[in-house]
Amino acid sequence: MSLSVRAISIFSCVSIVLFLATGCAGSTSSGNSGIAPISTIISGRVHGGQQPVSGATIQLYSVNTTTNAGASTPMLTNPVTTASDGTFSITSDYTCPTSNPLVYIVATGGNPGLPGNASNSGIAMMSMIGLCNTLTTSPSTTFIFIDEITTVVAVQVLAPFMTDYAHIGSSPSSISGVGGAFATATSEVDFSTGQFGAGGTYVDLPIVTVNTLADIISACINTAGGSAPCTSLFSNTGGTSNTIAAALQMAISPGQNTAALYSLITAAPPFQPYFTTVPTDFTSTVGYTIPPSSEILAGTLDSNGQVWLYLGGYNYNTATNTSTDSAGYIAVYDNNFNQLFTVMPGTGGLYYPTSLTPDASGHVFAMNANNTVSEFSSTGGALSPAAGWPTGVTSTFSPTGTGNGYIYATNQTGPIAVDALGNIWGSIPYGAIPGDCYFELNSSGTNITPTLSATTGTFCTVSGVYGIDSGALDGLGNAWAIGPTSIAKVNAQGTLAATAPVNQGCFYPSSAVAGASNYTLAYESVTSNLLFDHITNHLWGYSQLGAGAITDAGVFYGCDDGPTLLPVVPGYGTTSTTPGSPYSAGSLLIQNAVLDGGGNLWFVTAGITETGVVGSTSGTFTGTAAFSSYLGEISSTGNVLTPFNANTQTYGLQPTGFGANATVTATNASTVSNEASVELLGVDRFGNIWALDTQSFRILKITGLAVANTVNY
Repeated sequence: MSLSVRAISIFSCVSIVLFLATGCAGSTSSGNSGIAPISTIISGRVHGGQQPVSGATIQLYSVNTTTNAGASTPMLTNPVTTASDGTFSITSDYTCPTSNPLVYIVATGGNPGLPGNASNSGIAMMSMIGLCNTLTTSPSTTFIFIDEITTVVAVQVLAPFMTDYAHIGSSPSSISGVGGAFATATSEVDFSTGQFGAGGTYVDLPIVTVNTLADIISACINTAGGSAPCTSLFSNTGGTSNTIAAALQMAISPGQNTAALYSLITAAPPFQPYFTTVPTDFTSTVGYTIPPSSEILAGTLDSNGQVWLYLGGYNYNTATNTSTDSAGYIAVYDNNFNQLFTVMPGTGGLYYPTSLTPDASGHVFAMNANNTVSEFSSTGGALSPAAGWPTGVTSTFSPTGTGNGYIYATNQTGPIAVDALGNIWGSIPYGAIPGDCYFELNSSGTNITPTLSATTGTFCTVSGVYGIDSGALDGLGNAWAIGPTSIAKVNAQGTLAATAPVNQGCFYPSSAVAGASNYTLAYESVTSNLLFDHITNHLWGYSQLGAGAITDAGVFYGCDDGPTLLPVVPGYGTTSTTPGSPYSAGSLLIQNAVLDGGGNLWFVTAGITETGVVGSTSGTFTGTAAFSSYLGEISSTGNVLTPFNANTQTYGLQPTGFGANATVTATNASTVSNEASVELLGVDRFGNIWALDTQSFRILKITGLAVANTVNY
């Protein structure tokens, strides 16, 4: 396990975001020009590694509040440079506008402690300050430390909102996102000292990743301009020209040129601990711990970027061998995992929900265990009646049942999907309602399920439809679903509208398994989910072995189920059952996927490889087991975007703290099995990827990779 620190000031996060949401009523202002903090001095120090940087140019910027990644506003009226010891001082050289924007400070150029008048024009470092009025309310002096650590942390959290150090901003609709980024950074690092924080309980910062990135740019910063380390750093980060730009490129493309960039780290790097061997990638992940004594039984990400989690559990009676579910609640968190509100049992009919589903308007729907649907506004208000909206399927659920585990109904409708008209679609268990295989409710909760036509046979067939739950609605009133004999689309009248071409690994119904010569391969090729991309109007289908797309008319677009997508891993290897015989087995399978705002498919692969000998009894082995989880990406045109790692033979990233990535020894252990270690919740409107890590029981926010999502819901 990598070393991490926990640090967050939950109150500072809330205050910044709330201030941005409500304006600057609490600030002191005079006219429209703002107030110059005459009595307040900003002082600080610029360091490259452990050396002061002299002659560096200092500029104070305010964040653009009208345009995403728009031009920042320089605030200093007079030039400021650092002294021989790296210090600087700013007095009466700036004005805080009445709008009270977020501000940050940048140091460029200078001499990083080299003899003579040597300077390095490639130096660019920064620190984050916060709301501008924090400068005027400081007792007398604000001290700011600027070095590689403050630079890396600032860039990691601001990556979705910047193109370079002079262009950081957000449109008014997403200003809370950039405010949250400031809150996250200032809670992780003390920008007055450049040190990581040490208090709090909510955030896990991958300090090893941050230190490694800081050591990489430090190799350039602590040299003269045009040095070999700078030339290599800039060429391996897409032709950048300064260290902030290089840090930004590493945040956006953390798997590119990893080995070459890692090789820049000097023999005695200034920031430790760091990765002592080349990491798979430099992806940075912020992890949030879930409330104690809770189990996440359902989760989703709404279209406002809020995280909704249904938290519950069960009690087990050993004497009677029965479990009783707890009536849990929904907890809703903002984009920095500050809890906003809760939705208690009974609200809007909430009753032991089994899944949560967002729509494009900020609403969230719960599929309840008693086969009713509850709907909530973005603030948690109930939009459904006290009993929920009935689906027409009789419930068989009881919160008490046999065995040690959470209880689910035997006649449970599946997760739902909500179309652009607000209509709710969901699947019906086979036999629950004779003749029907799915239900449809309008936006008022009225059942509008059409009478199915004879042409819908391939959509329903003998064992019912399953797959409408995937969100595969084309936005035109039609729903794609996975049936046992075909993958097909039904229109609002219940008529079959299109079918998908059968393709093993991407669009492959379960009926195809029976005649397959390799049953295991065929079973892993069965389509497990569908996702509709509203940007290209393509339907994605993925199985455990591949992913691909078709048009909304059912025309084949492409499928990747080969070595460019998944690694070379033994497929359940040996069949020997003789104790002591050589044993090799394993698999690495796609577990789940989501779409971002660019139409790119992000997916998790997870699995196990086992090597050794057959154990003392058949079905066991003695040797080594390696658990792995990867984050992969395929473009809307079908190209695999995540880089190939020759060491692991995989296409994909392994963000710090992402899933179970460990090697263990085993004696007479059970043979290979697979379990999803990470479940993707979605991509938010700021471009963050959210996931549930079931191994560490944390919510993960992965920044700087995905395209902001305002479309694919």
